[in-house]
Amino acid sequence: MSDKKSRFWTPSKSKWLLGIPIGGFVFALLGAAAMVAFHVTMEASSTNAFCYSCHVGMDTIVEEYEASSHFTNRHGVKADCADCHISKEFMPKMETKIKAIADIYYQLIGTINMDNFEQERLRLAQHVWDEMQANDSRECRSCHEPTRWDLAAAPTRIRVNHQKVLDGSDTCINCHAGIAHKLPQKQ
Repeated sequence: MSDKKSRFWTPSKSKWLLGIPIGGFVFALLGAAAMVAFHVTMEASSTNAFCYSCHVGMDTIVEEYEASSHFTNRHGVKADCADCHISKEFMPKMETKIKAIADIYYQLIGTINMDNFEQERLRLAQHVWDEMQANDSRECRSCHEPTRWDLAAAPTRIRVNHQKVLDGSDTCINCHAGIAHKLPQKQ
C-alpha cells in the first residue's frame, strides 16, 4: 500500500467545485422567482380590469355584465368575469388561458373588432355555451352549489327544472344563457 491512507472520497481542492452549491442556490432562487411571476400573471390576467382592457368600448359586454345580477344584486354578492369564464382547477384554467391567447391575437390583427363584433357575437357565445355544456357548467357550480339548493321552497317550475340539473339530465347553461350578457341576435 501507499503512504497515504485509502479514502472512499477525497475532497478536491479545486475552487470551481464551489460553483455547484452556489449554482444550485441561484437555480432555486430563479425557480422561486419564476413561480411568483407565474402566480402574479395568472392572478392579474383573471381580474375584471384585465378583461375590461379589451372589452370596454369594443362592444356592450361590460355594460351588460354590470347591469346583470352577477354584478349587482340584493345579496351584495358579485361574480367577476373570471368566476364564470375561468376554471378554478389548474389544468382547465391553463387550457382556458392558452385558448385566450388566440382571442388576443385575433383582436390584435383585427379579425374581431368594434365594426364586426355583433356579427361574430353568436359564434363566440355559442363557443362559450358549448364549453359550459361539455363541462356541466363547472364554473356556475363553483358558486351555485346544487346540494345547497332548497328546492322544496322554490316555485314548481324552478323546482322541476333544477331537479333535472340534480339528476344530471340538464345543466345550468341550458336555461341560463343570457344571464350576464344579452343573447346574441340569430342571423
